[in-house]
Amino acid sequence: MGRARSSCSGPSRSGHPRPRGLVSSAANPVYAEIAAGAEAEAAAHGRFILLANSDENAERERAYINFFESQQVSGVVAAPVGDVPAELLGLRSRGTPFVLVGVAPGPHSYPAISGDNERGGHLAAAHLLAQGRRRLLFAGGPHPHVDLRLAGVRRAIAESGEPASLEVVRVRVQTAKAGEEVSRALLERPGRDFPDGIVAGNDLLALGLLHGLIVGGARVPEDVSLVGYDDIEFADFAIVPLTSVRHPSAALGASAVRLLLGVEDEHDMRGRFEPELVVRATSLPATRP
Repeated sequence: MGRARSSCSGPSRSGHPRPRGLVSSAANPVYAEIAAGAEAEAAAHGRFILLANSDENAERERAYINFFESQQVSGVVAAPVGDVPAELLGLRSRGTPFVLVGVAPGPHSYPAISGDNERGGHLAAAHLLAQGRRRLLFAGGPHPHVDLRLAGVRRAIAESGEPASLEVVRVRVQTAKAGEEVSRALLERPGRDFPDGIVAGNDLLALGLLHGLIVGGARVPEDVSLVGYDDIEFADFAIVPLTSVRHPSAALGASAVRLLLGVEDEHDMRGRFEPELVVRATSLPATRP
């Protein structure tokens, strides 16, 4: 996922609600879906969520966390820009709980909720391999959940037993612009070095790749099949509808709020957010089982 942060609050001492929240990239529709699910669930429990955008900026993220504490919020739903910031852990140590929407790095004592990203990456790569694609490329940002998607791609290749290659291209942020920049670099290559199957770390990156490839004269999916991740609404409305891995983003947001409020246990959620491959026109049907 990209980054989102929401705080959840009931009435203040003066009787007025004190909602606080933060999304790190308002441009990514995934976080809008997570926030919508969180807001709806909070409202069902008489709570309110206010969202703010840190714009993938870790310094701004820390400033918002400090602001939340000054406003005495009752809890925070967080998907940080990178690792869980020390300010958020400090907030928890002083009595304000948080729930991580995303992958928790290493051992942790706070609740975290995420879809099965490794399984999603495996689904994407296995689909490309089943089409006979052998020169695979994975493009993605520097985030733990993206690393898990890449691990799933690697596992699919290893399990296939096929002589497939994998190239990894890292981008700083997973935006459509970054995807277009990757496509331009790929189009400068000779045909033998051009991938025939691409897995993107998210749909925005995939849509930028798709646009750049088509403008540059590549045929999708005839020359290269492309799979995105998250299945945002725009995926189905692209000039060539995008094959993508779907996660229940709104359900993740809602469940995070239930965890924060203590009305659901983290262990009860395991296995609930399985990814699903949605095949559209940017990838060919499988040529073998």
